Formats: sequence, C-alpha cells, structure tokens
Amino acid sequence: MLGHVSIFINGDYDPLVWIPVLIWLFDRLLRGARILAFNPLFWKAKALITYNEDAHMIRVLVPVSSSLYAIEPGTFYYLMVLNKWNFWESHPFTVASVSGPGKYGAGALEESSPLLRPASISSQEMNGESEKLQREMTFLIRPYDSFTGRLKHYAEADQPKPATVRVAIDGPYGKVLPLHQFDKVVFIVGGSGIAVPISYLEKLTMSSTRPKLVEIHWAVRQSALAVDILDHELNDALYNEQVRINIYVTGADSRRRGDEAIYRFAEWKYKRLDVEEIIERALGTGEDSLAVVTSGPARMADESRSAVAARTTDSLPRIEYFEESFQW
Repeated sequence: MLGHVSIFINGDYDPLVWIPVLIWLFDRLLRGARILAFNPLFWKAKALITYNEDAHMIRVLVPVSSSLYAIEPGTFYYLMVLNKWNFWESHPFTVASVSGPGKYGAGALEESSPLLRPASISSQEMNGESEKLQREMTFLIRPYDSFTGRLKHYAEADQPKPATVRVAIDGPYGKVLPLHQFDKVVFIVGGSGIAVPISYLEKLTMSSTRPKLVEIHWAVRQSALAVDILDHELNDALYNEQVRINIYVTGADSRRRGDEAIYRFAEWKYKRLDVEEIIERALGTGEDSLAVVTSGPARMADESRSAVAARTTDSLPRIEYFEESFQW
C-alpha cells in the first residue's frame, strides 16, 4: 500500500498511510497492556467451560486472582481461546458475576457459591480443575456459530467434566452505570441479557447507598434456562427481601409447574412481558427515583425506551433509562 502511494508527488500522501498504521499499533499496544494487567502470565491462564443442553447456555469460569484491578459490574471483556491456531480471534462478553473468598468467605464458598458446581458436575470433579478458594469471573453465553459454537464444542467434548482451555482476557471495556443513585432499579431483560442484572446485584444489595428495591423482569423461552440461573448466579438473590425476581416463560412447551414450587421466591408468569405495565407499576408506588435498565431484543429495548420517554415529565418522579448491549 505504501509503495503505491509513495509514487505520487514525492510521498506527500505517505502520512495518509502512516497515521492509521500508528493508530492501529497504538491500539494493539493498549490491548496487550490490558491482557497483561488481567494476568501477567496470560499464556498459563485456564478457564473452565460447561454447557447445559436443556438451558442452551454456556458457562465460562475464569480465575481473576492474578488481575491487577477489581472486576466492575456491567463491564465486558474480549475472550480469546489460545488452544487453536486461530487464537487471535476474540469475542466480547459481559461479566455476569465474580465468586470466591472475597465475596463469600472460605466457608461460605463451598455451601453457597454454586458457580463452581454446575448441575451436572460434582464438586470433586471441579476440584480437579480449579482451586476452591480462588476468585473466578463468570460469563453466561448463548452458543451460536463460529466462536461461541467452538466454546460449545469444547464443553461437549469433555462432558460430564468441565472443559479446560487456555484463554487470554482483554478488558475491561464499557462503563459502570450509576444505579446506586436511584431509590428503585428495574431490570427488563430477555434470555442471556440476565447477565446484566446479575452483574450489578452484589453492588446494589451490599453498598451503603443501595436502592430500596431491585426488580428483575426476565423473559425466557424455556424454563430450563431460568432454573439453571436460579440454581447458580441468582441463588442468593432469591432470599434477599430487597430483590424481586419475575420470570416470564414464553415457550409453548415450557410450562413446568414444579419449578414454581421449588423456586417459590421467584414469581413465575406464563405470558409475554408487558413493559408498559411494569414501568407504570414501578412509578405508581411513590416519589422514589427510578432507573430502568434494558438488555434484550430490539423490540423489548424499543418498548422500554418509549415507555420511559413518555413518562419523563416534571409531574412524575425522576426516571432514567439505560440500555446495555444484547448483541453478545
């Protein structure tokens, strides 16, 4: 490219080539620095991958004990798998949760942190791959083609044990939403968008300026996905009076009344999620400020955005709208 440009007017156009090249090199250096900051020995970092066929969900656990910075809610990371020749390929994923002694304590980890024990895997099998007391970051991923399809293949190849792969983590990217500044927070999410409220739950329920109420309205096609997440990442939230979990099962063949009895602290609804009704009810309970956070299909996001915009008036309590990516 430079050779083709340099022949014109004694190289006067050369800067048009060098400037983007330098920008690209600077970006590569920054990404390399982020990878080293997450784990200085990144080539030794290993992740555990499991796949729940009924829920059609991949769970990836990555140790964070070597990270030079704290994992913040709502941020996303580029995951690279170093096992194959195409190691340079990466895919962004929102961090769902962080488990380990920093959150639960050594004794509580074994009893209360199901992140280390997917339903089809015994704790003894997990111990062979990962130390119980290390902190781990969890990604919840819907498998499709290409990168996520390969993650599913790794997990299926080693079932019933978790697959172990070498990974490099590039991040964090994104920003933390100021949800702690509101009296009430309402999450309206669909499918794997549940990673967003899970990511914020610890901060919203344990900080000194926490909201009075956190509502999660989650639309799923199959109840198996909801059961899997309730068993793991949302297990503690089920027993927190500050958190209300509403699950909307939309799949025609997903009506499992037994789930309601087992997970009775979540409210099960077998219908389509009504955004207008949810926001109207949240606003109608007083003068408290309200944050509405959406992570779901385009239609869900459009409905939520329109509903909030229609209610942003001086005569109503303060309400703000936040939208998180649902593309991965």
